[in-house]
Amino acid sequence: MSVIAAQRIAKLYRVRLAGVGDGKYLKRWGLSFQRPDKRAVEQDSGAVRRWHQQTWPEIRAKARKDGGEILFAGQAGIRSGQVTGRTWGEKGKTPVVRRSRNRFSASGMPTISTKGRMHFMVFTGHFAAGVMCHFLDRLAGHFDHKRLS
Repeated sequence: MSVIAAQRIAKLYRVRLAGVGDGKYLKRWGLSFQRPDKRAVEQDSGAVRRWHQQTWPEIRAKARKDGGEILFAGQAGIRSGQVTGRTWGEKGKTPVVRRSRNRFSASGMPTISTKGRMHFMVFTGHFAAGVMCHFLDRLAGHFDHKRLS
């Protein structure tokens, strides 16, 4: 069990758990060793609800009226030597994961539309405004352009 969890249990319940039995207690209480999900602390659930109830229907209606297609985009990076997660090891000895010294990284920018079409671009280097503009130029080439008056 983590030191933080042990301290919290001691503070709340005035109980000190033995190091060996900590995990057993936590399992009995319905807990398991997991990687936590990460969420932005700034996320405002009211703003999300308003977006779903007001903004999204307006965007969808305009796209339908104009014959447009809505795209959702993202950006992700990967590294060849990235070690994630946890593993078990002998107490007092840090486990070693072997990896190549010849590391490389790549990033990708995918979009998926409400019609199920996907477009993407893979690139190396840093994500910057120039990369985004290049991606948007390439993306625009896949669509018919409506002349705005």
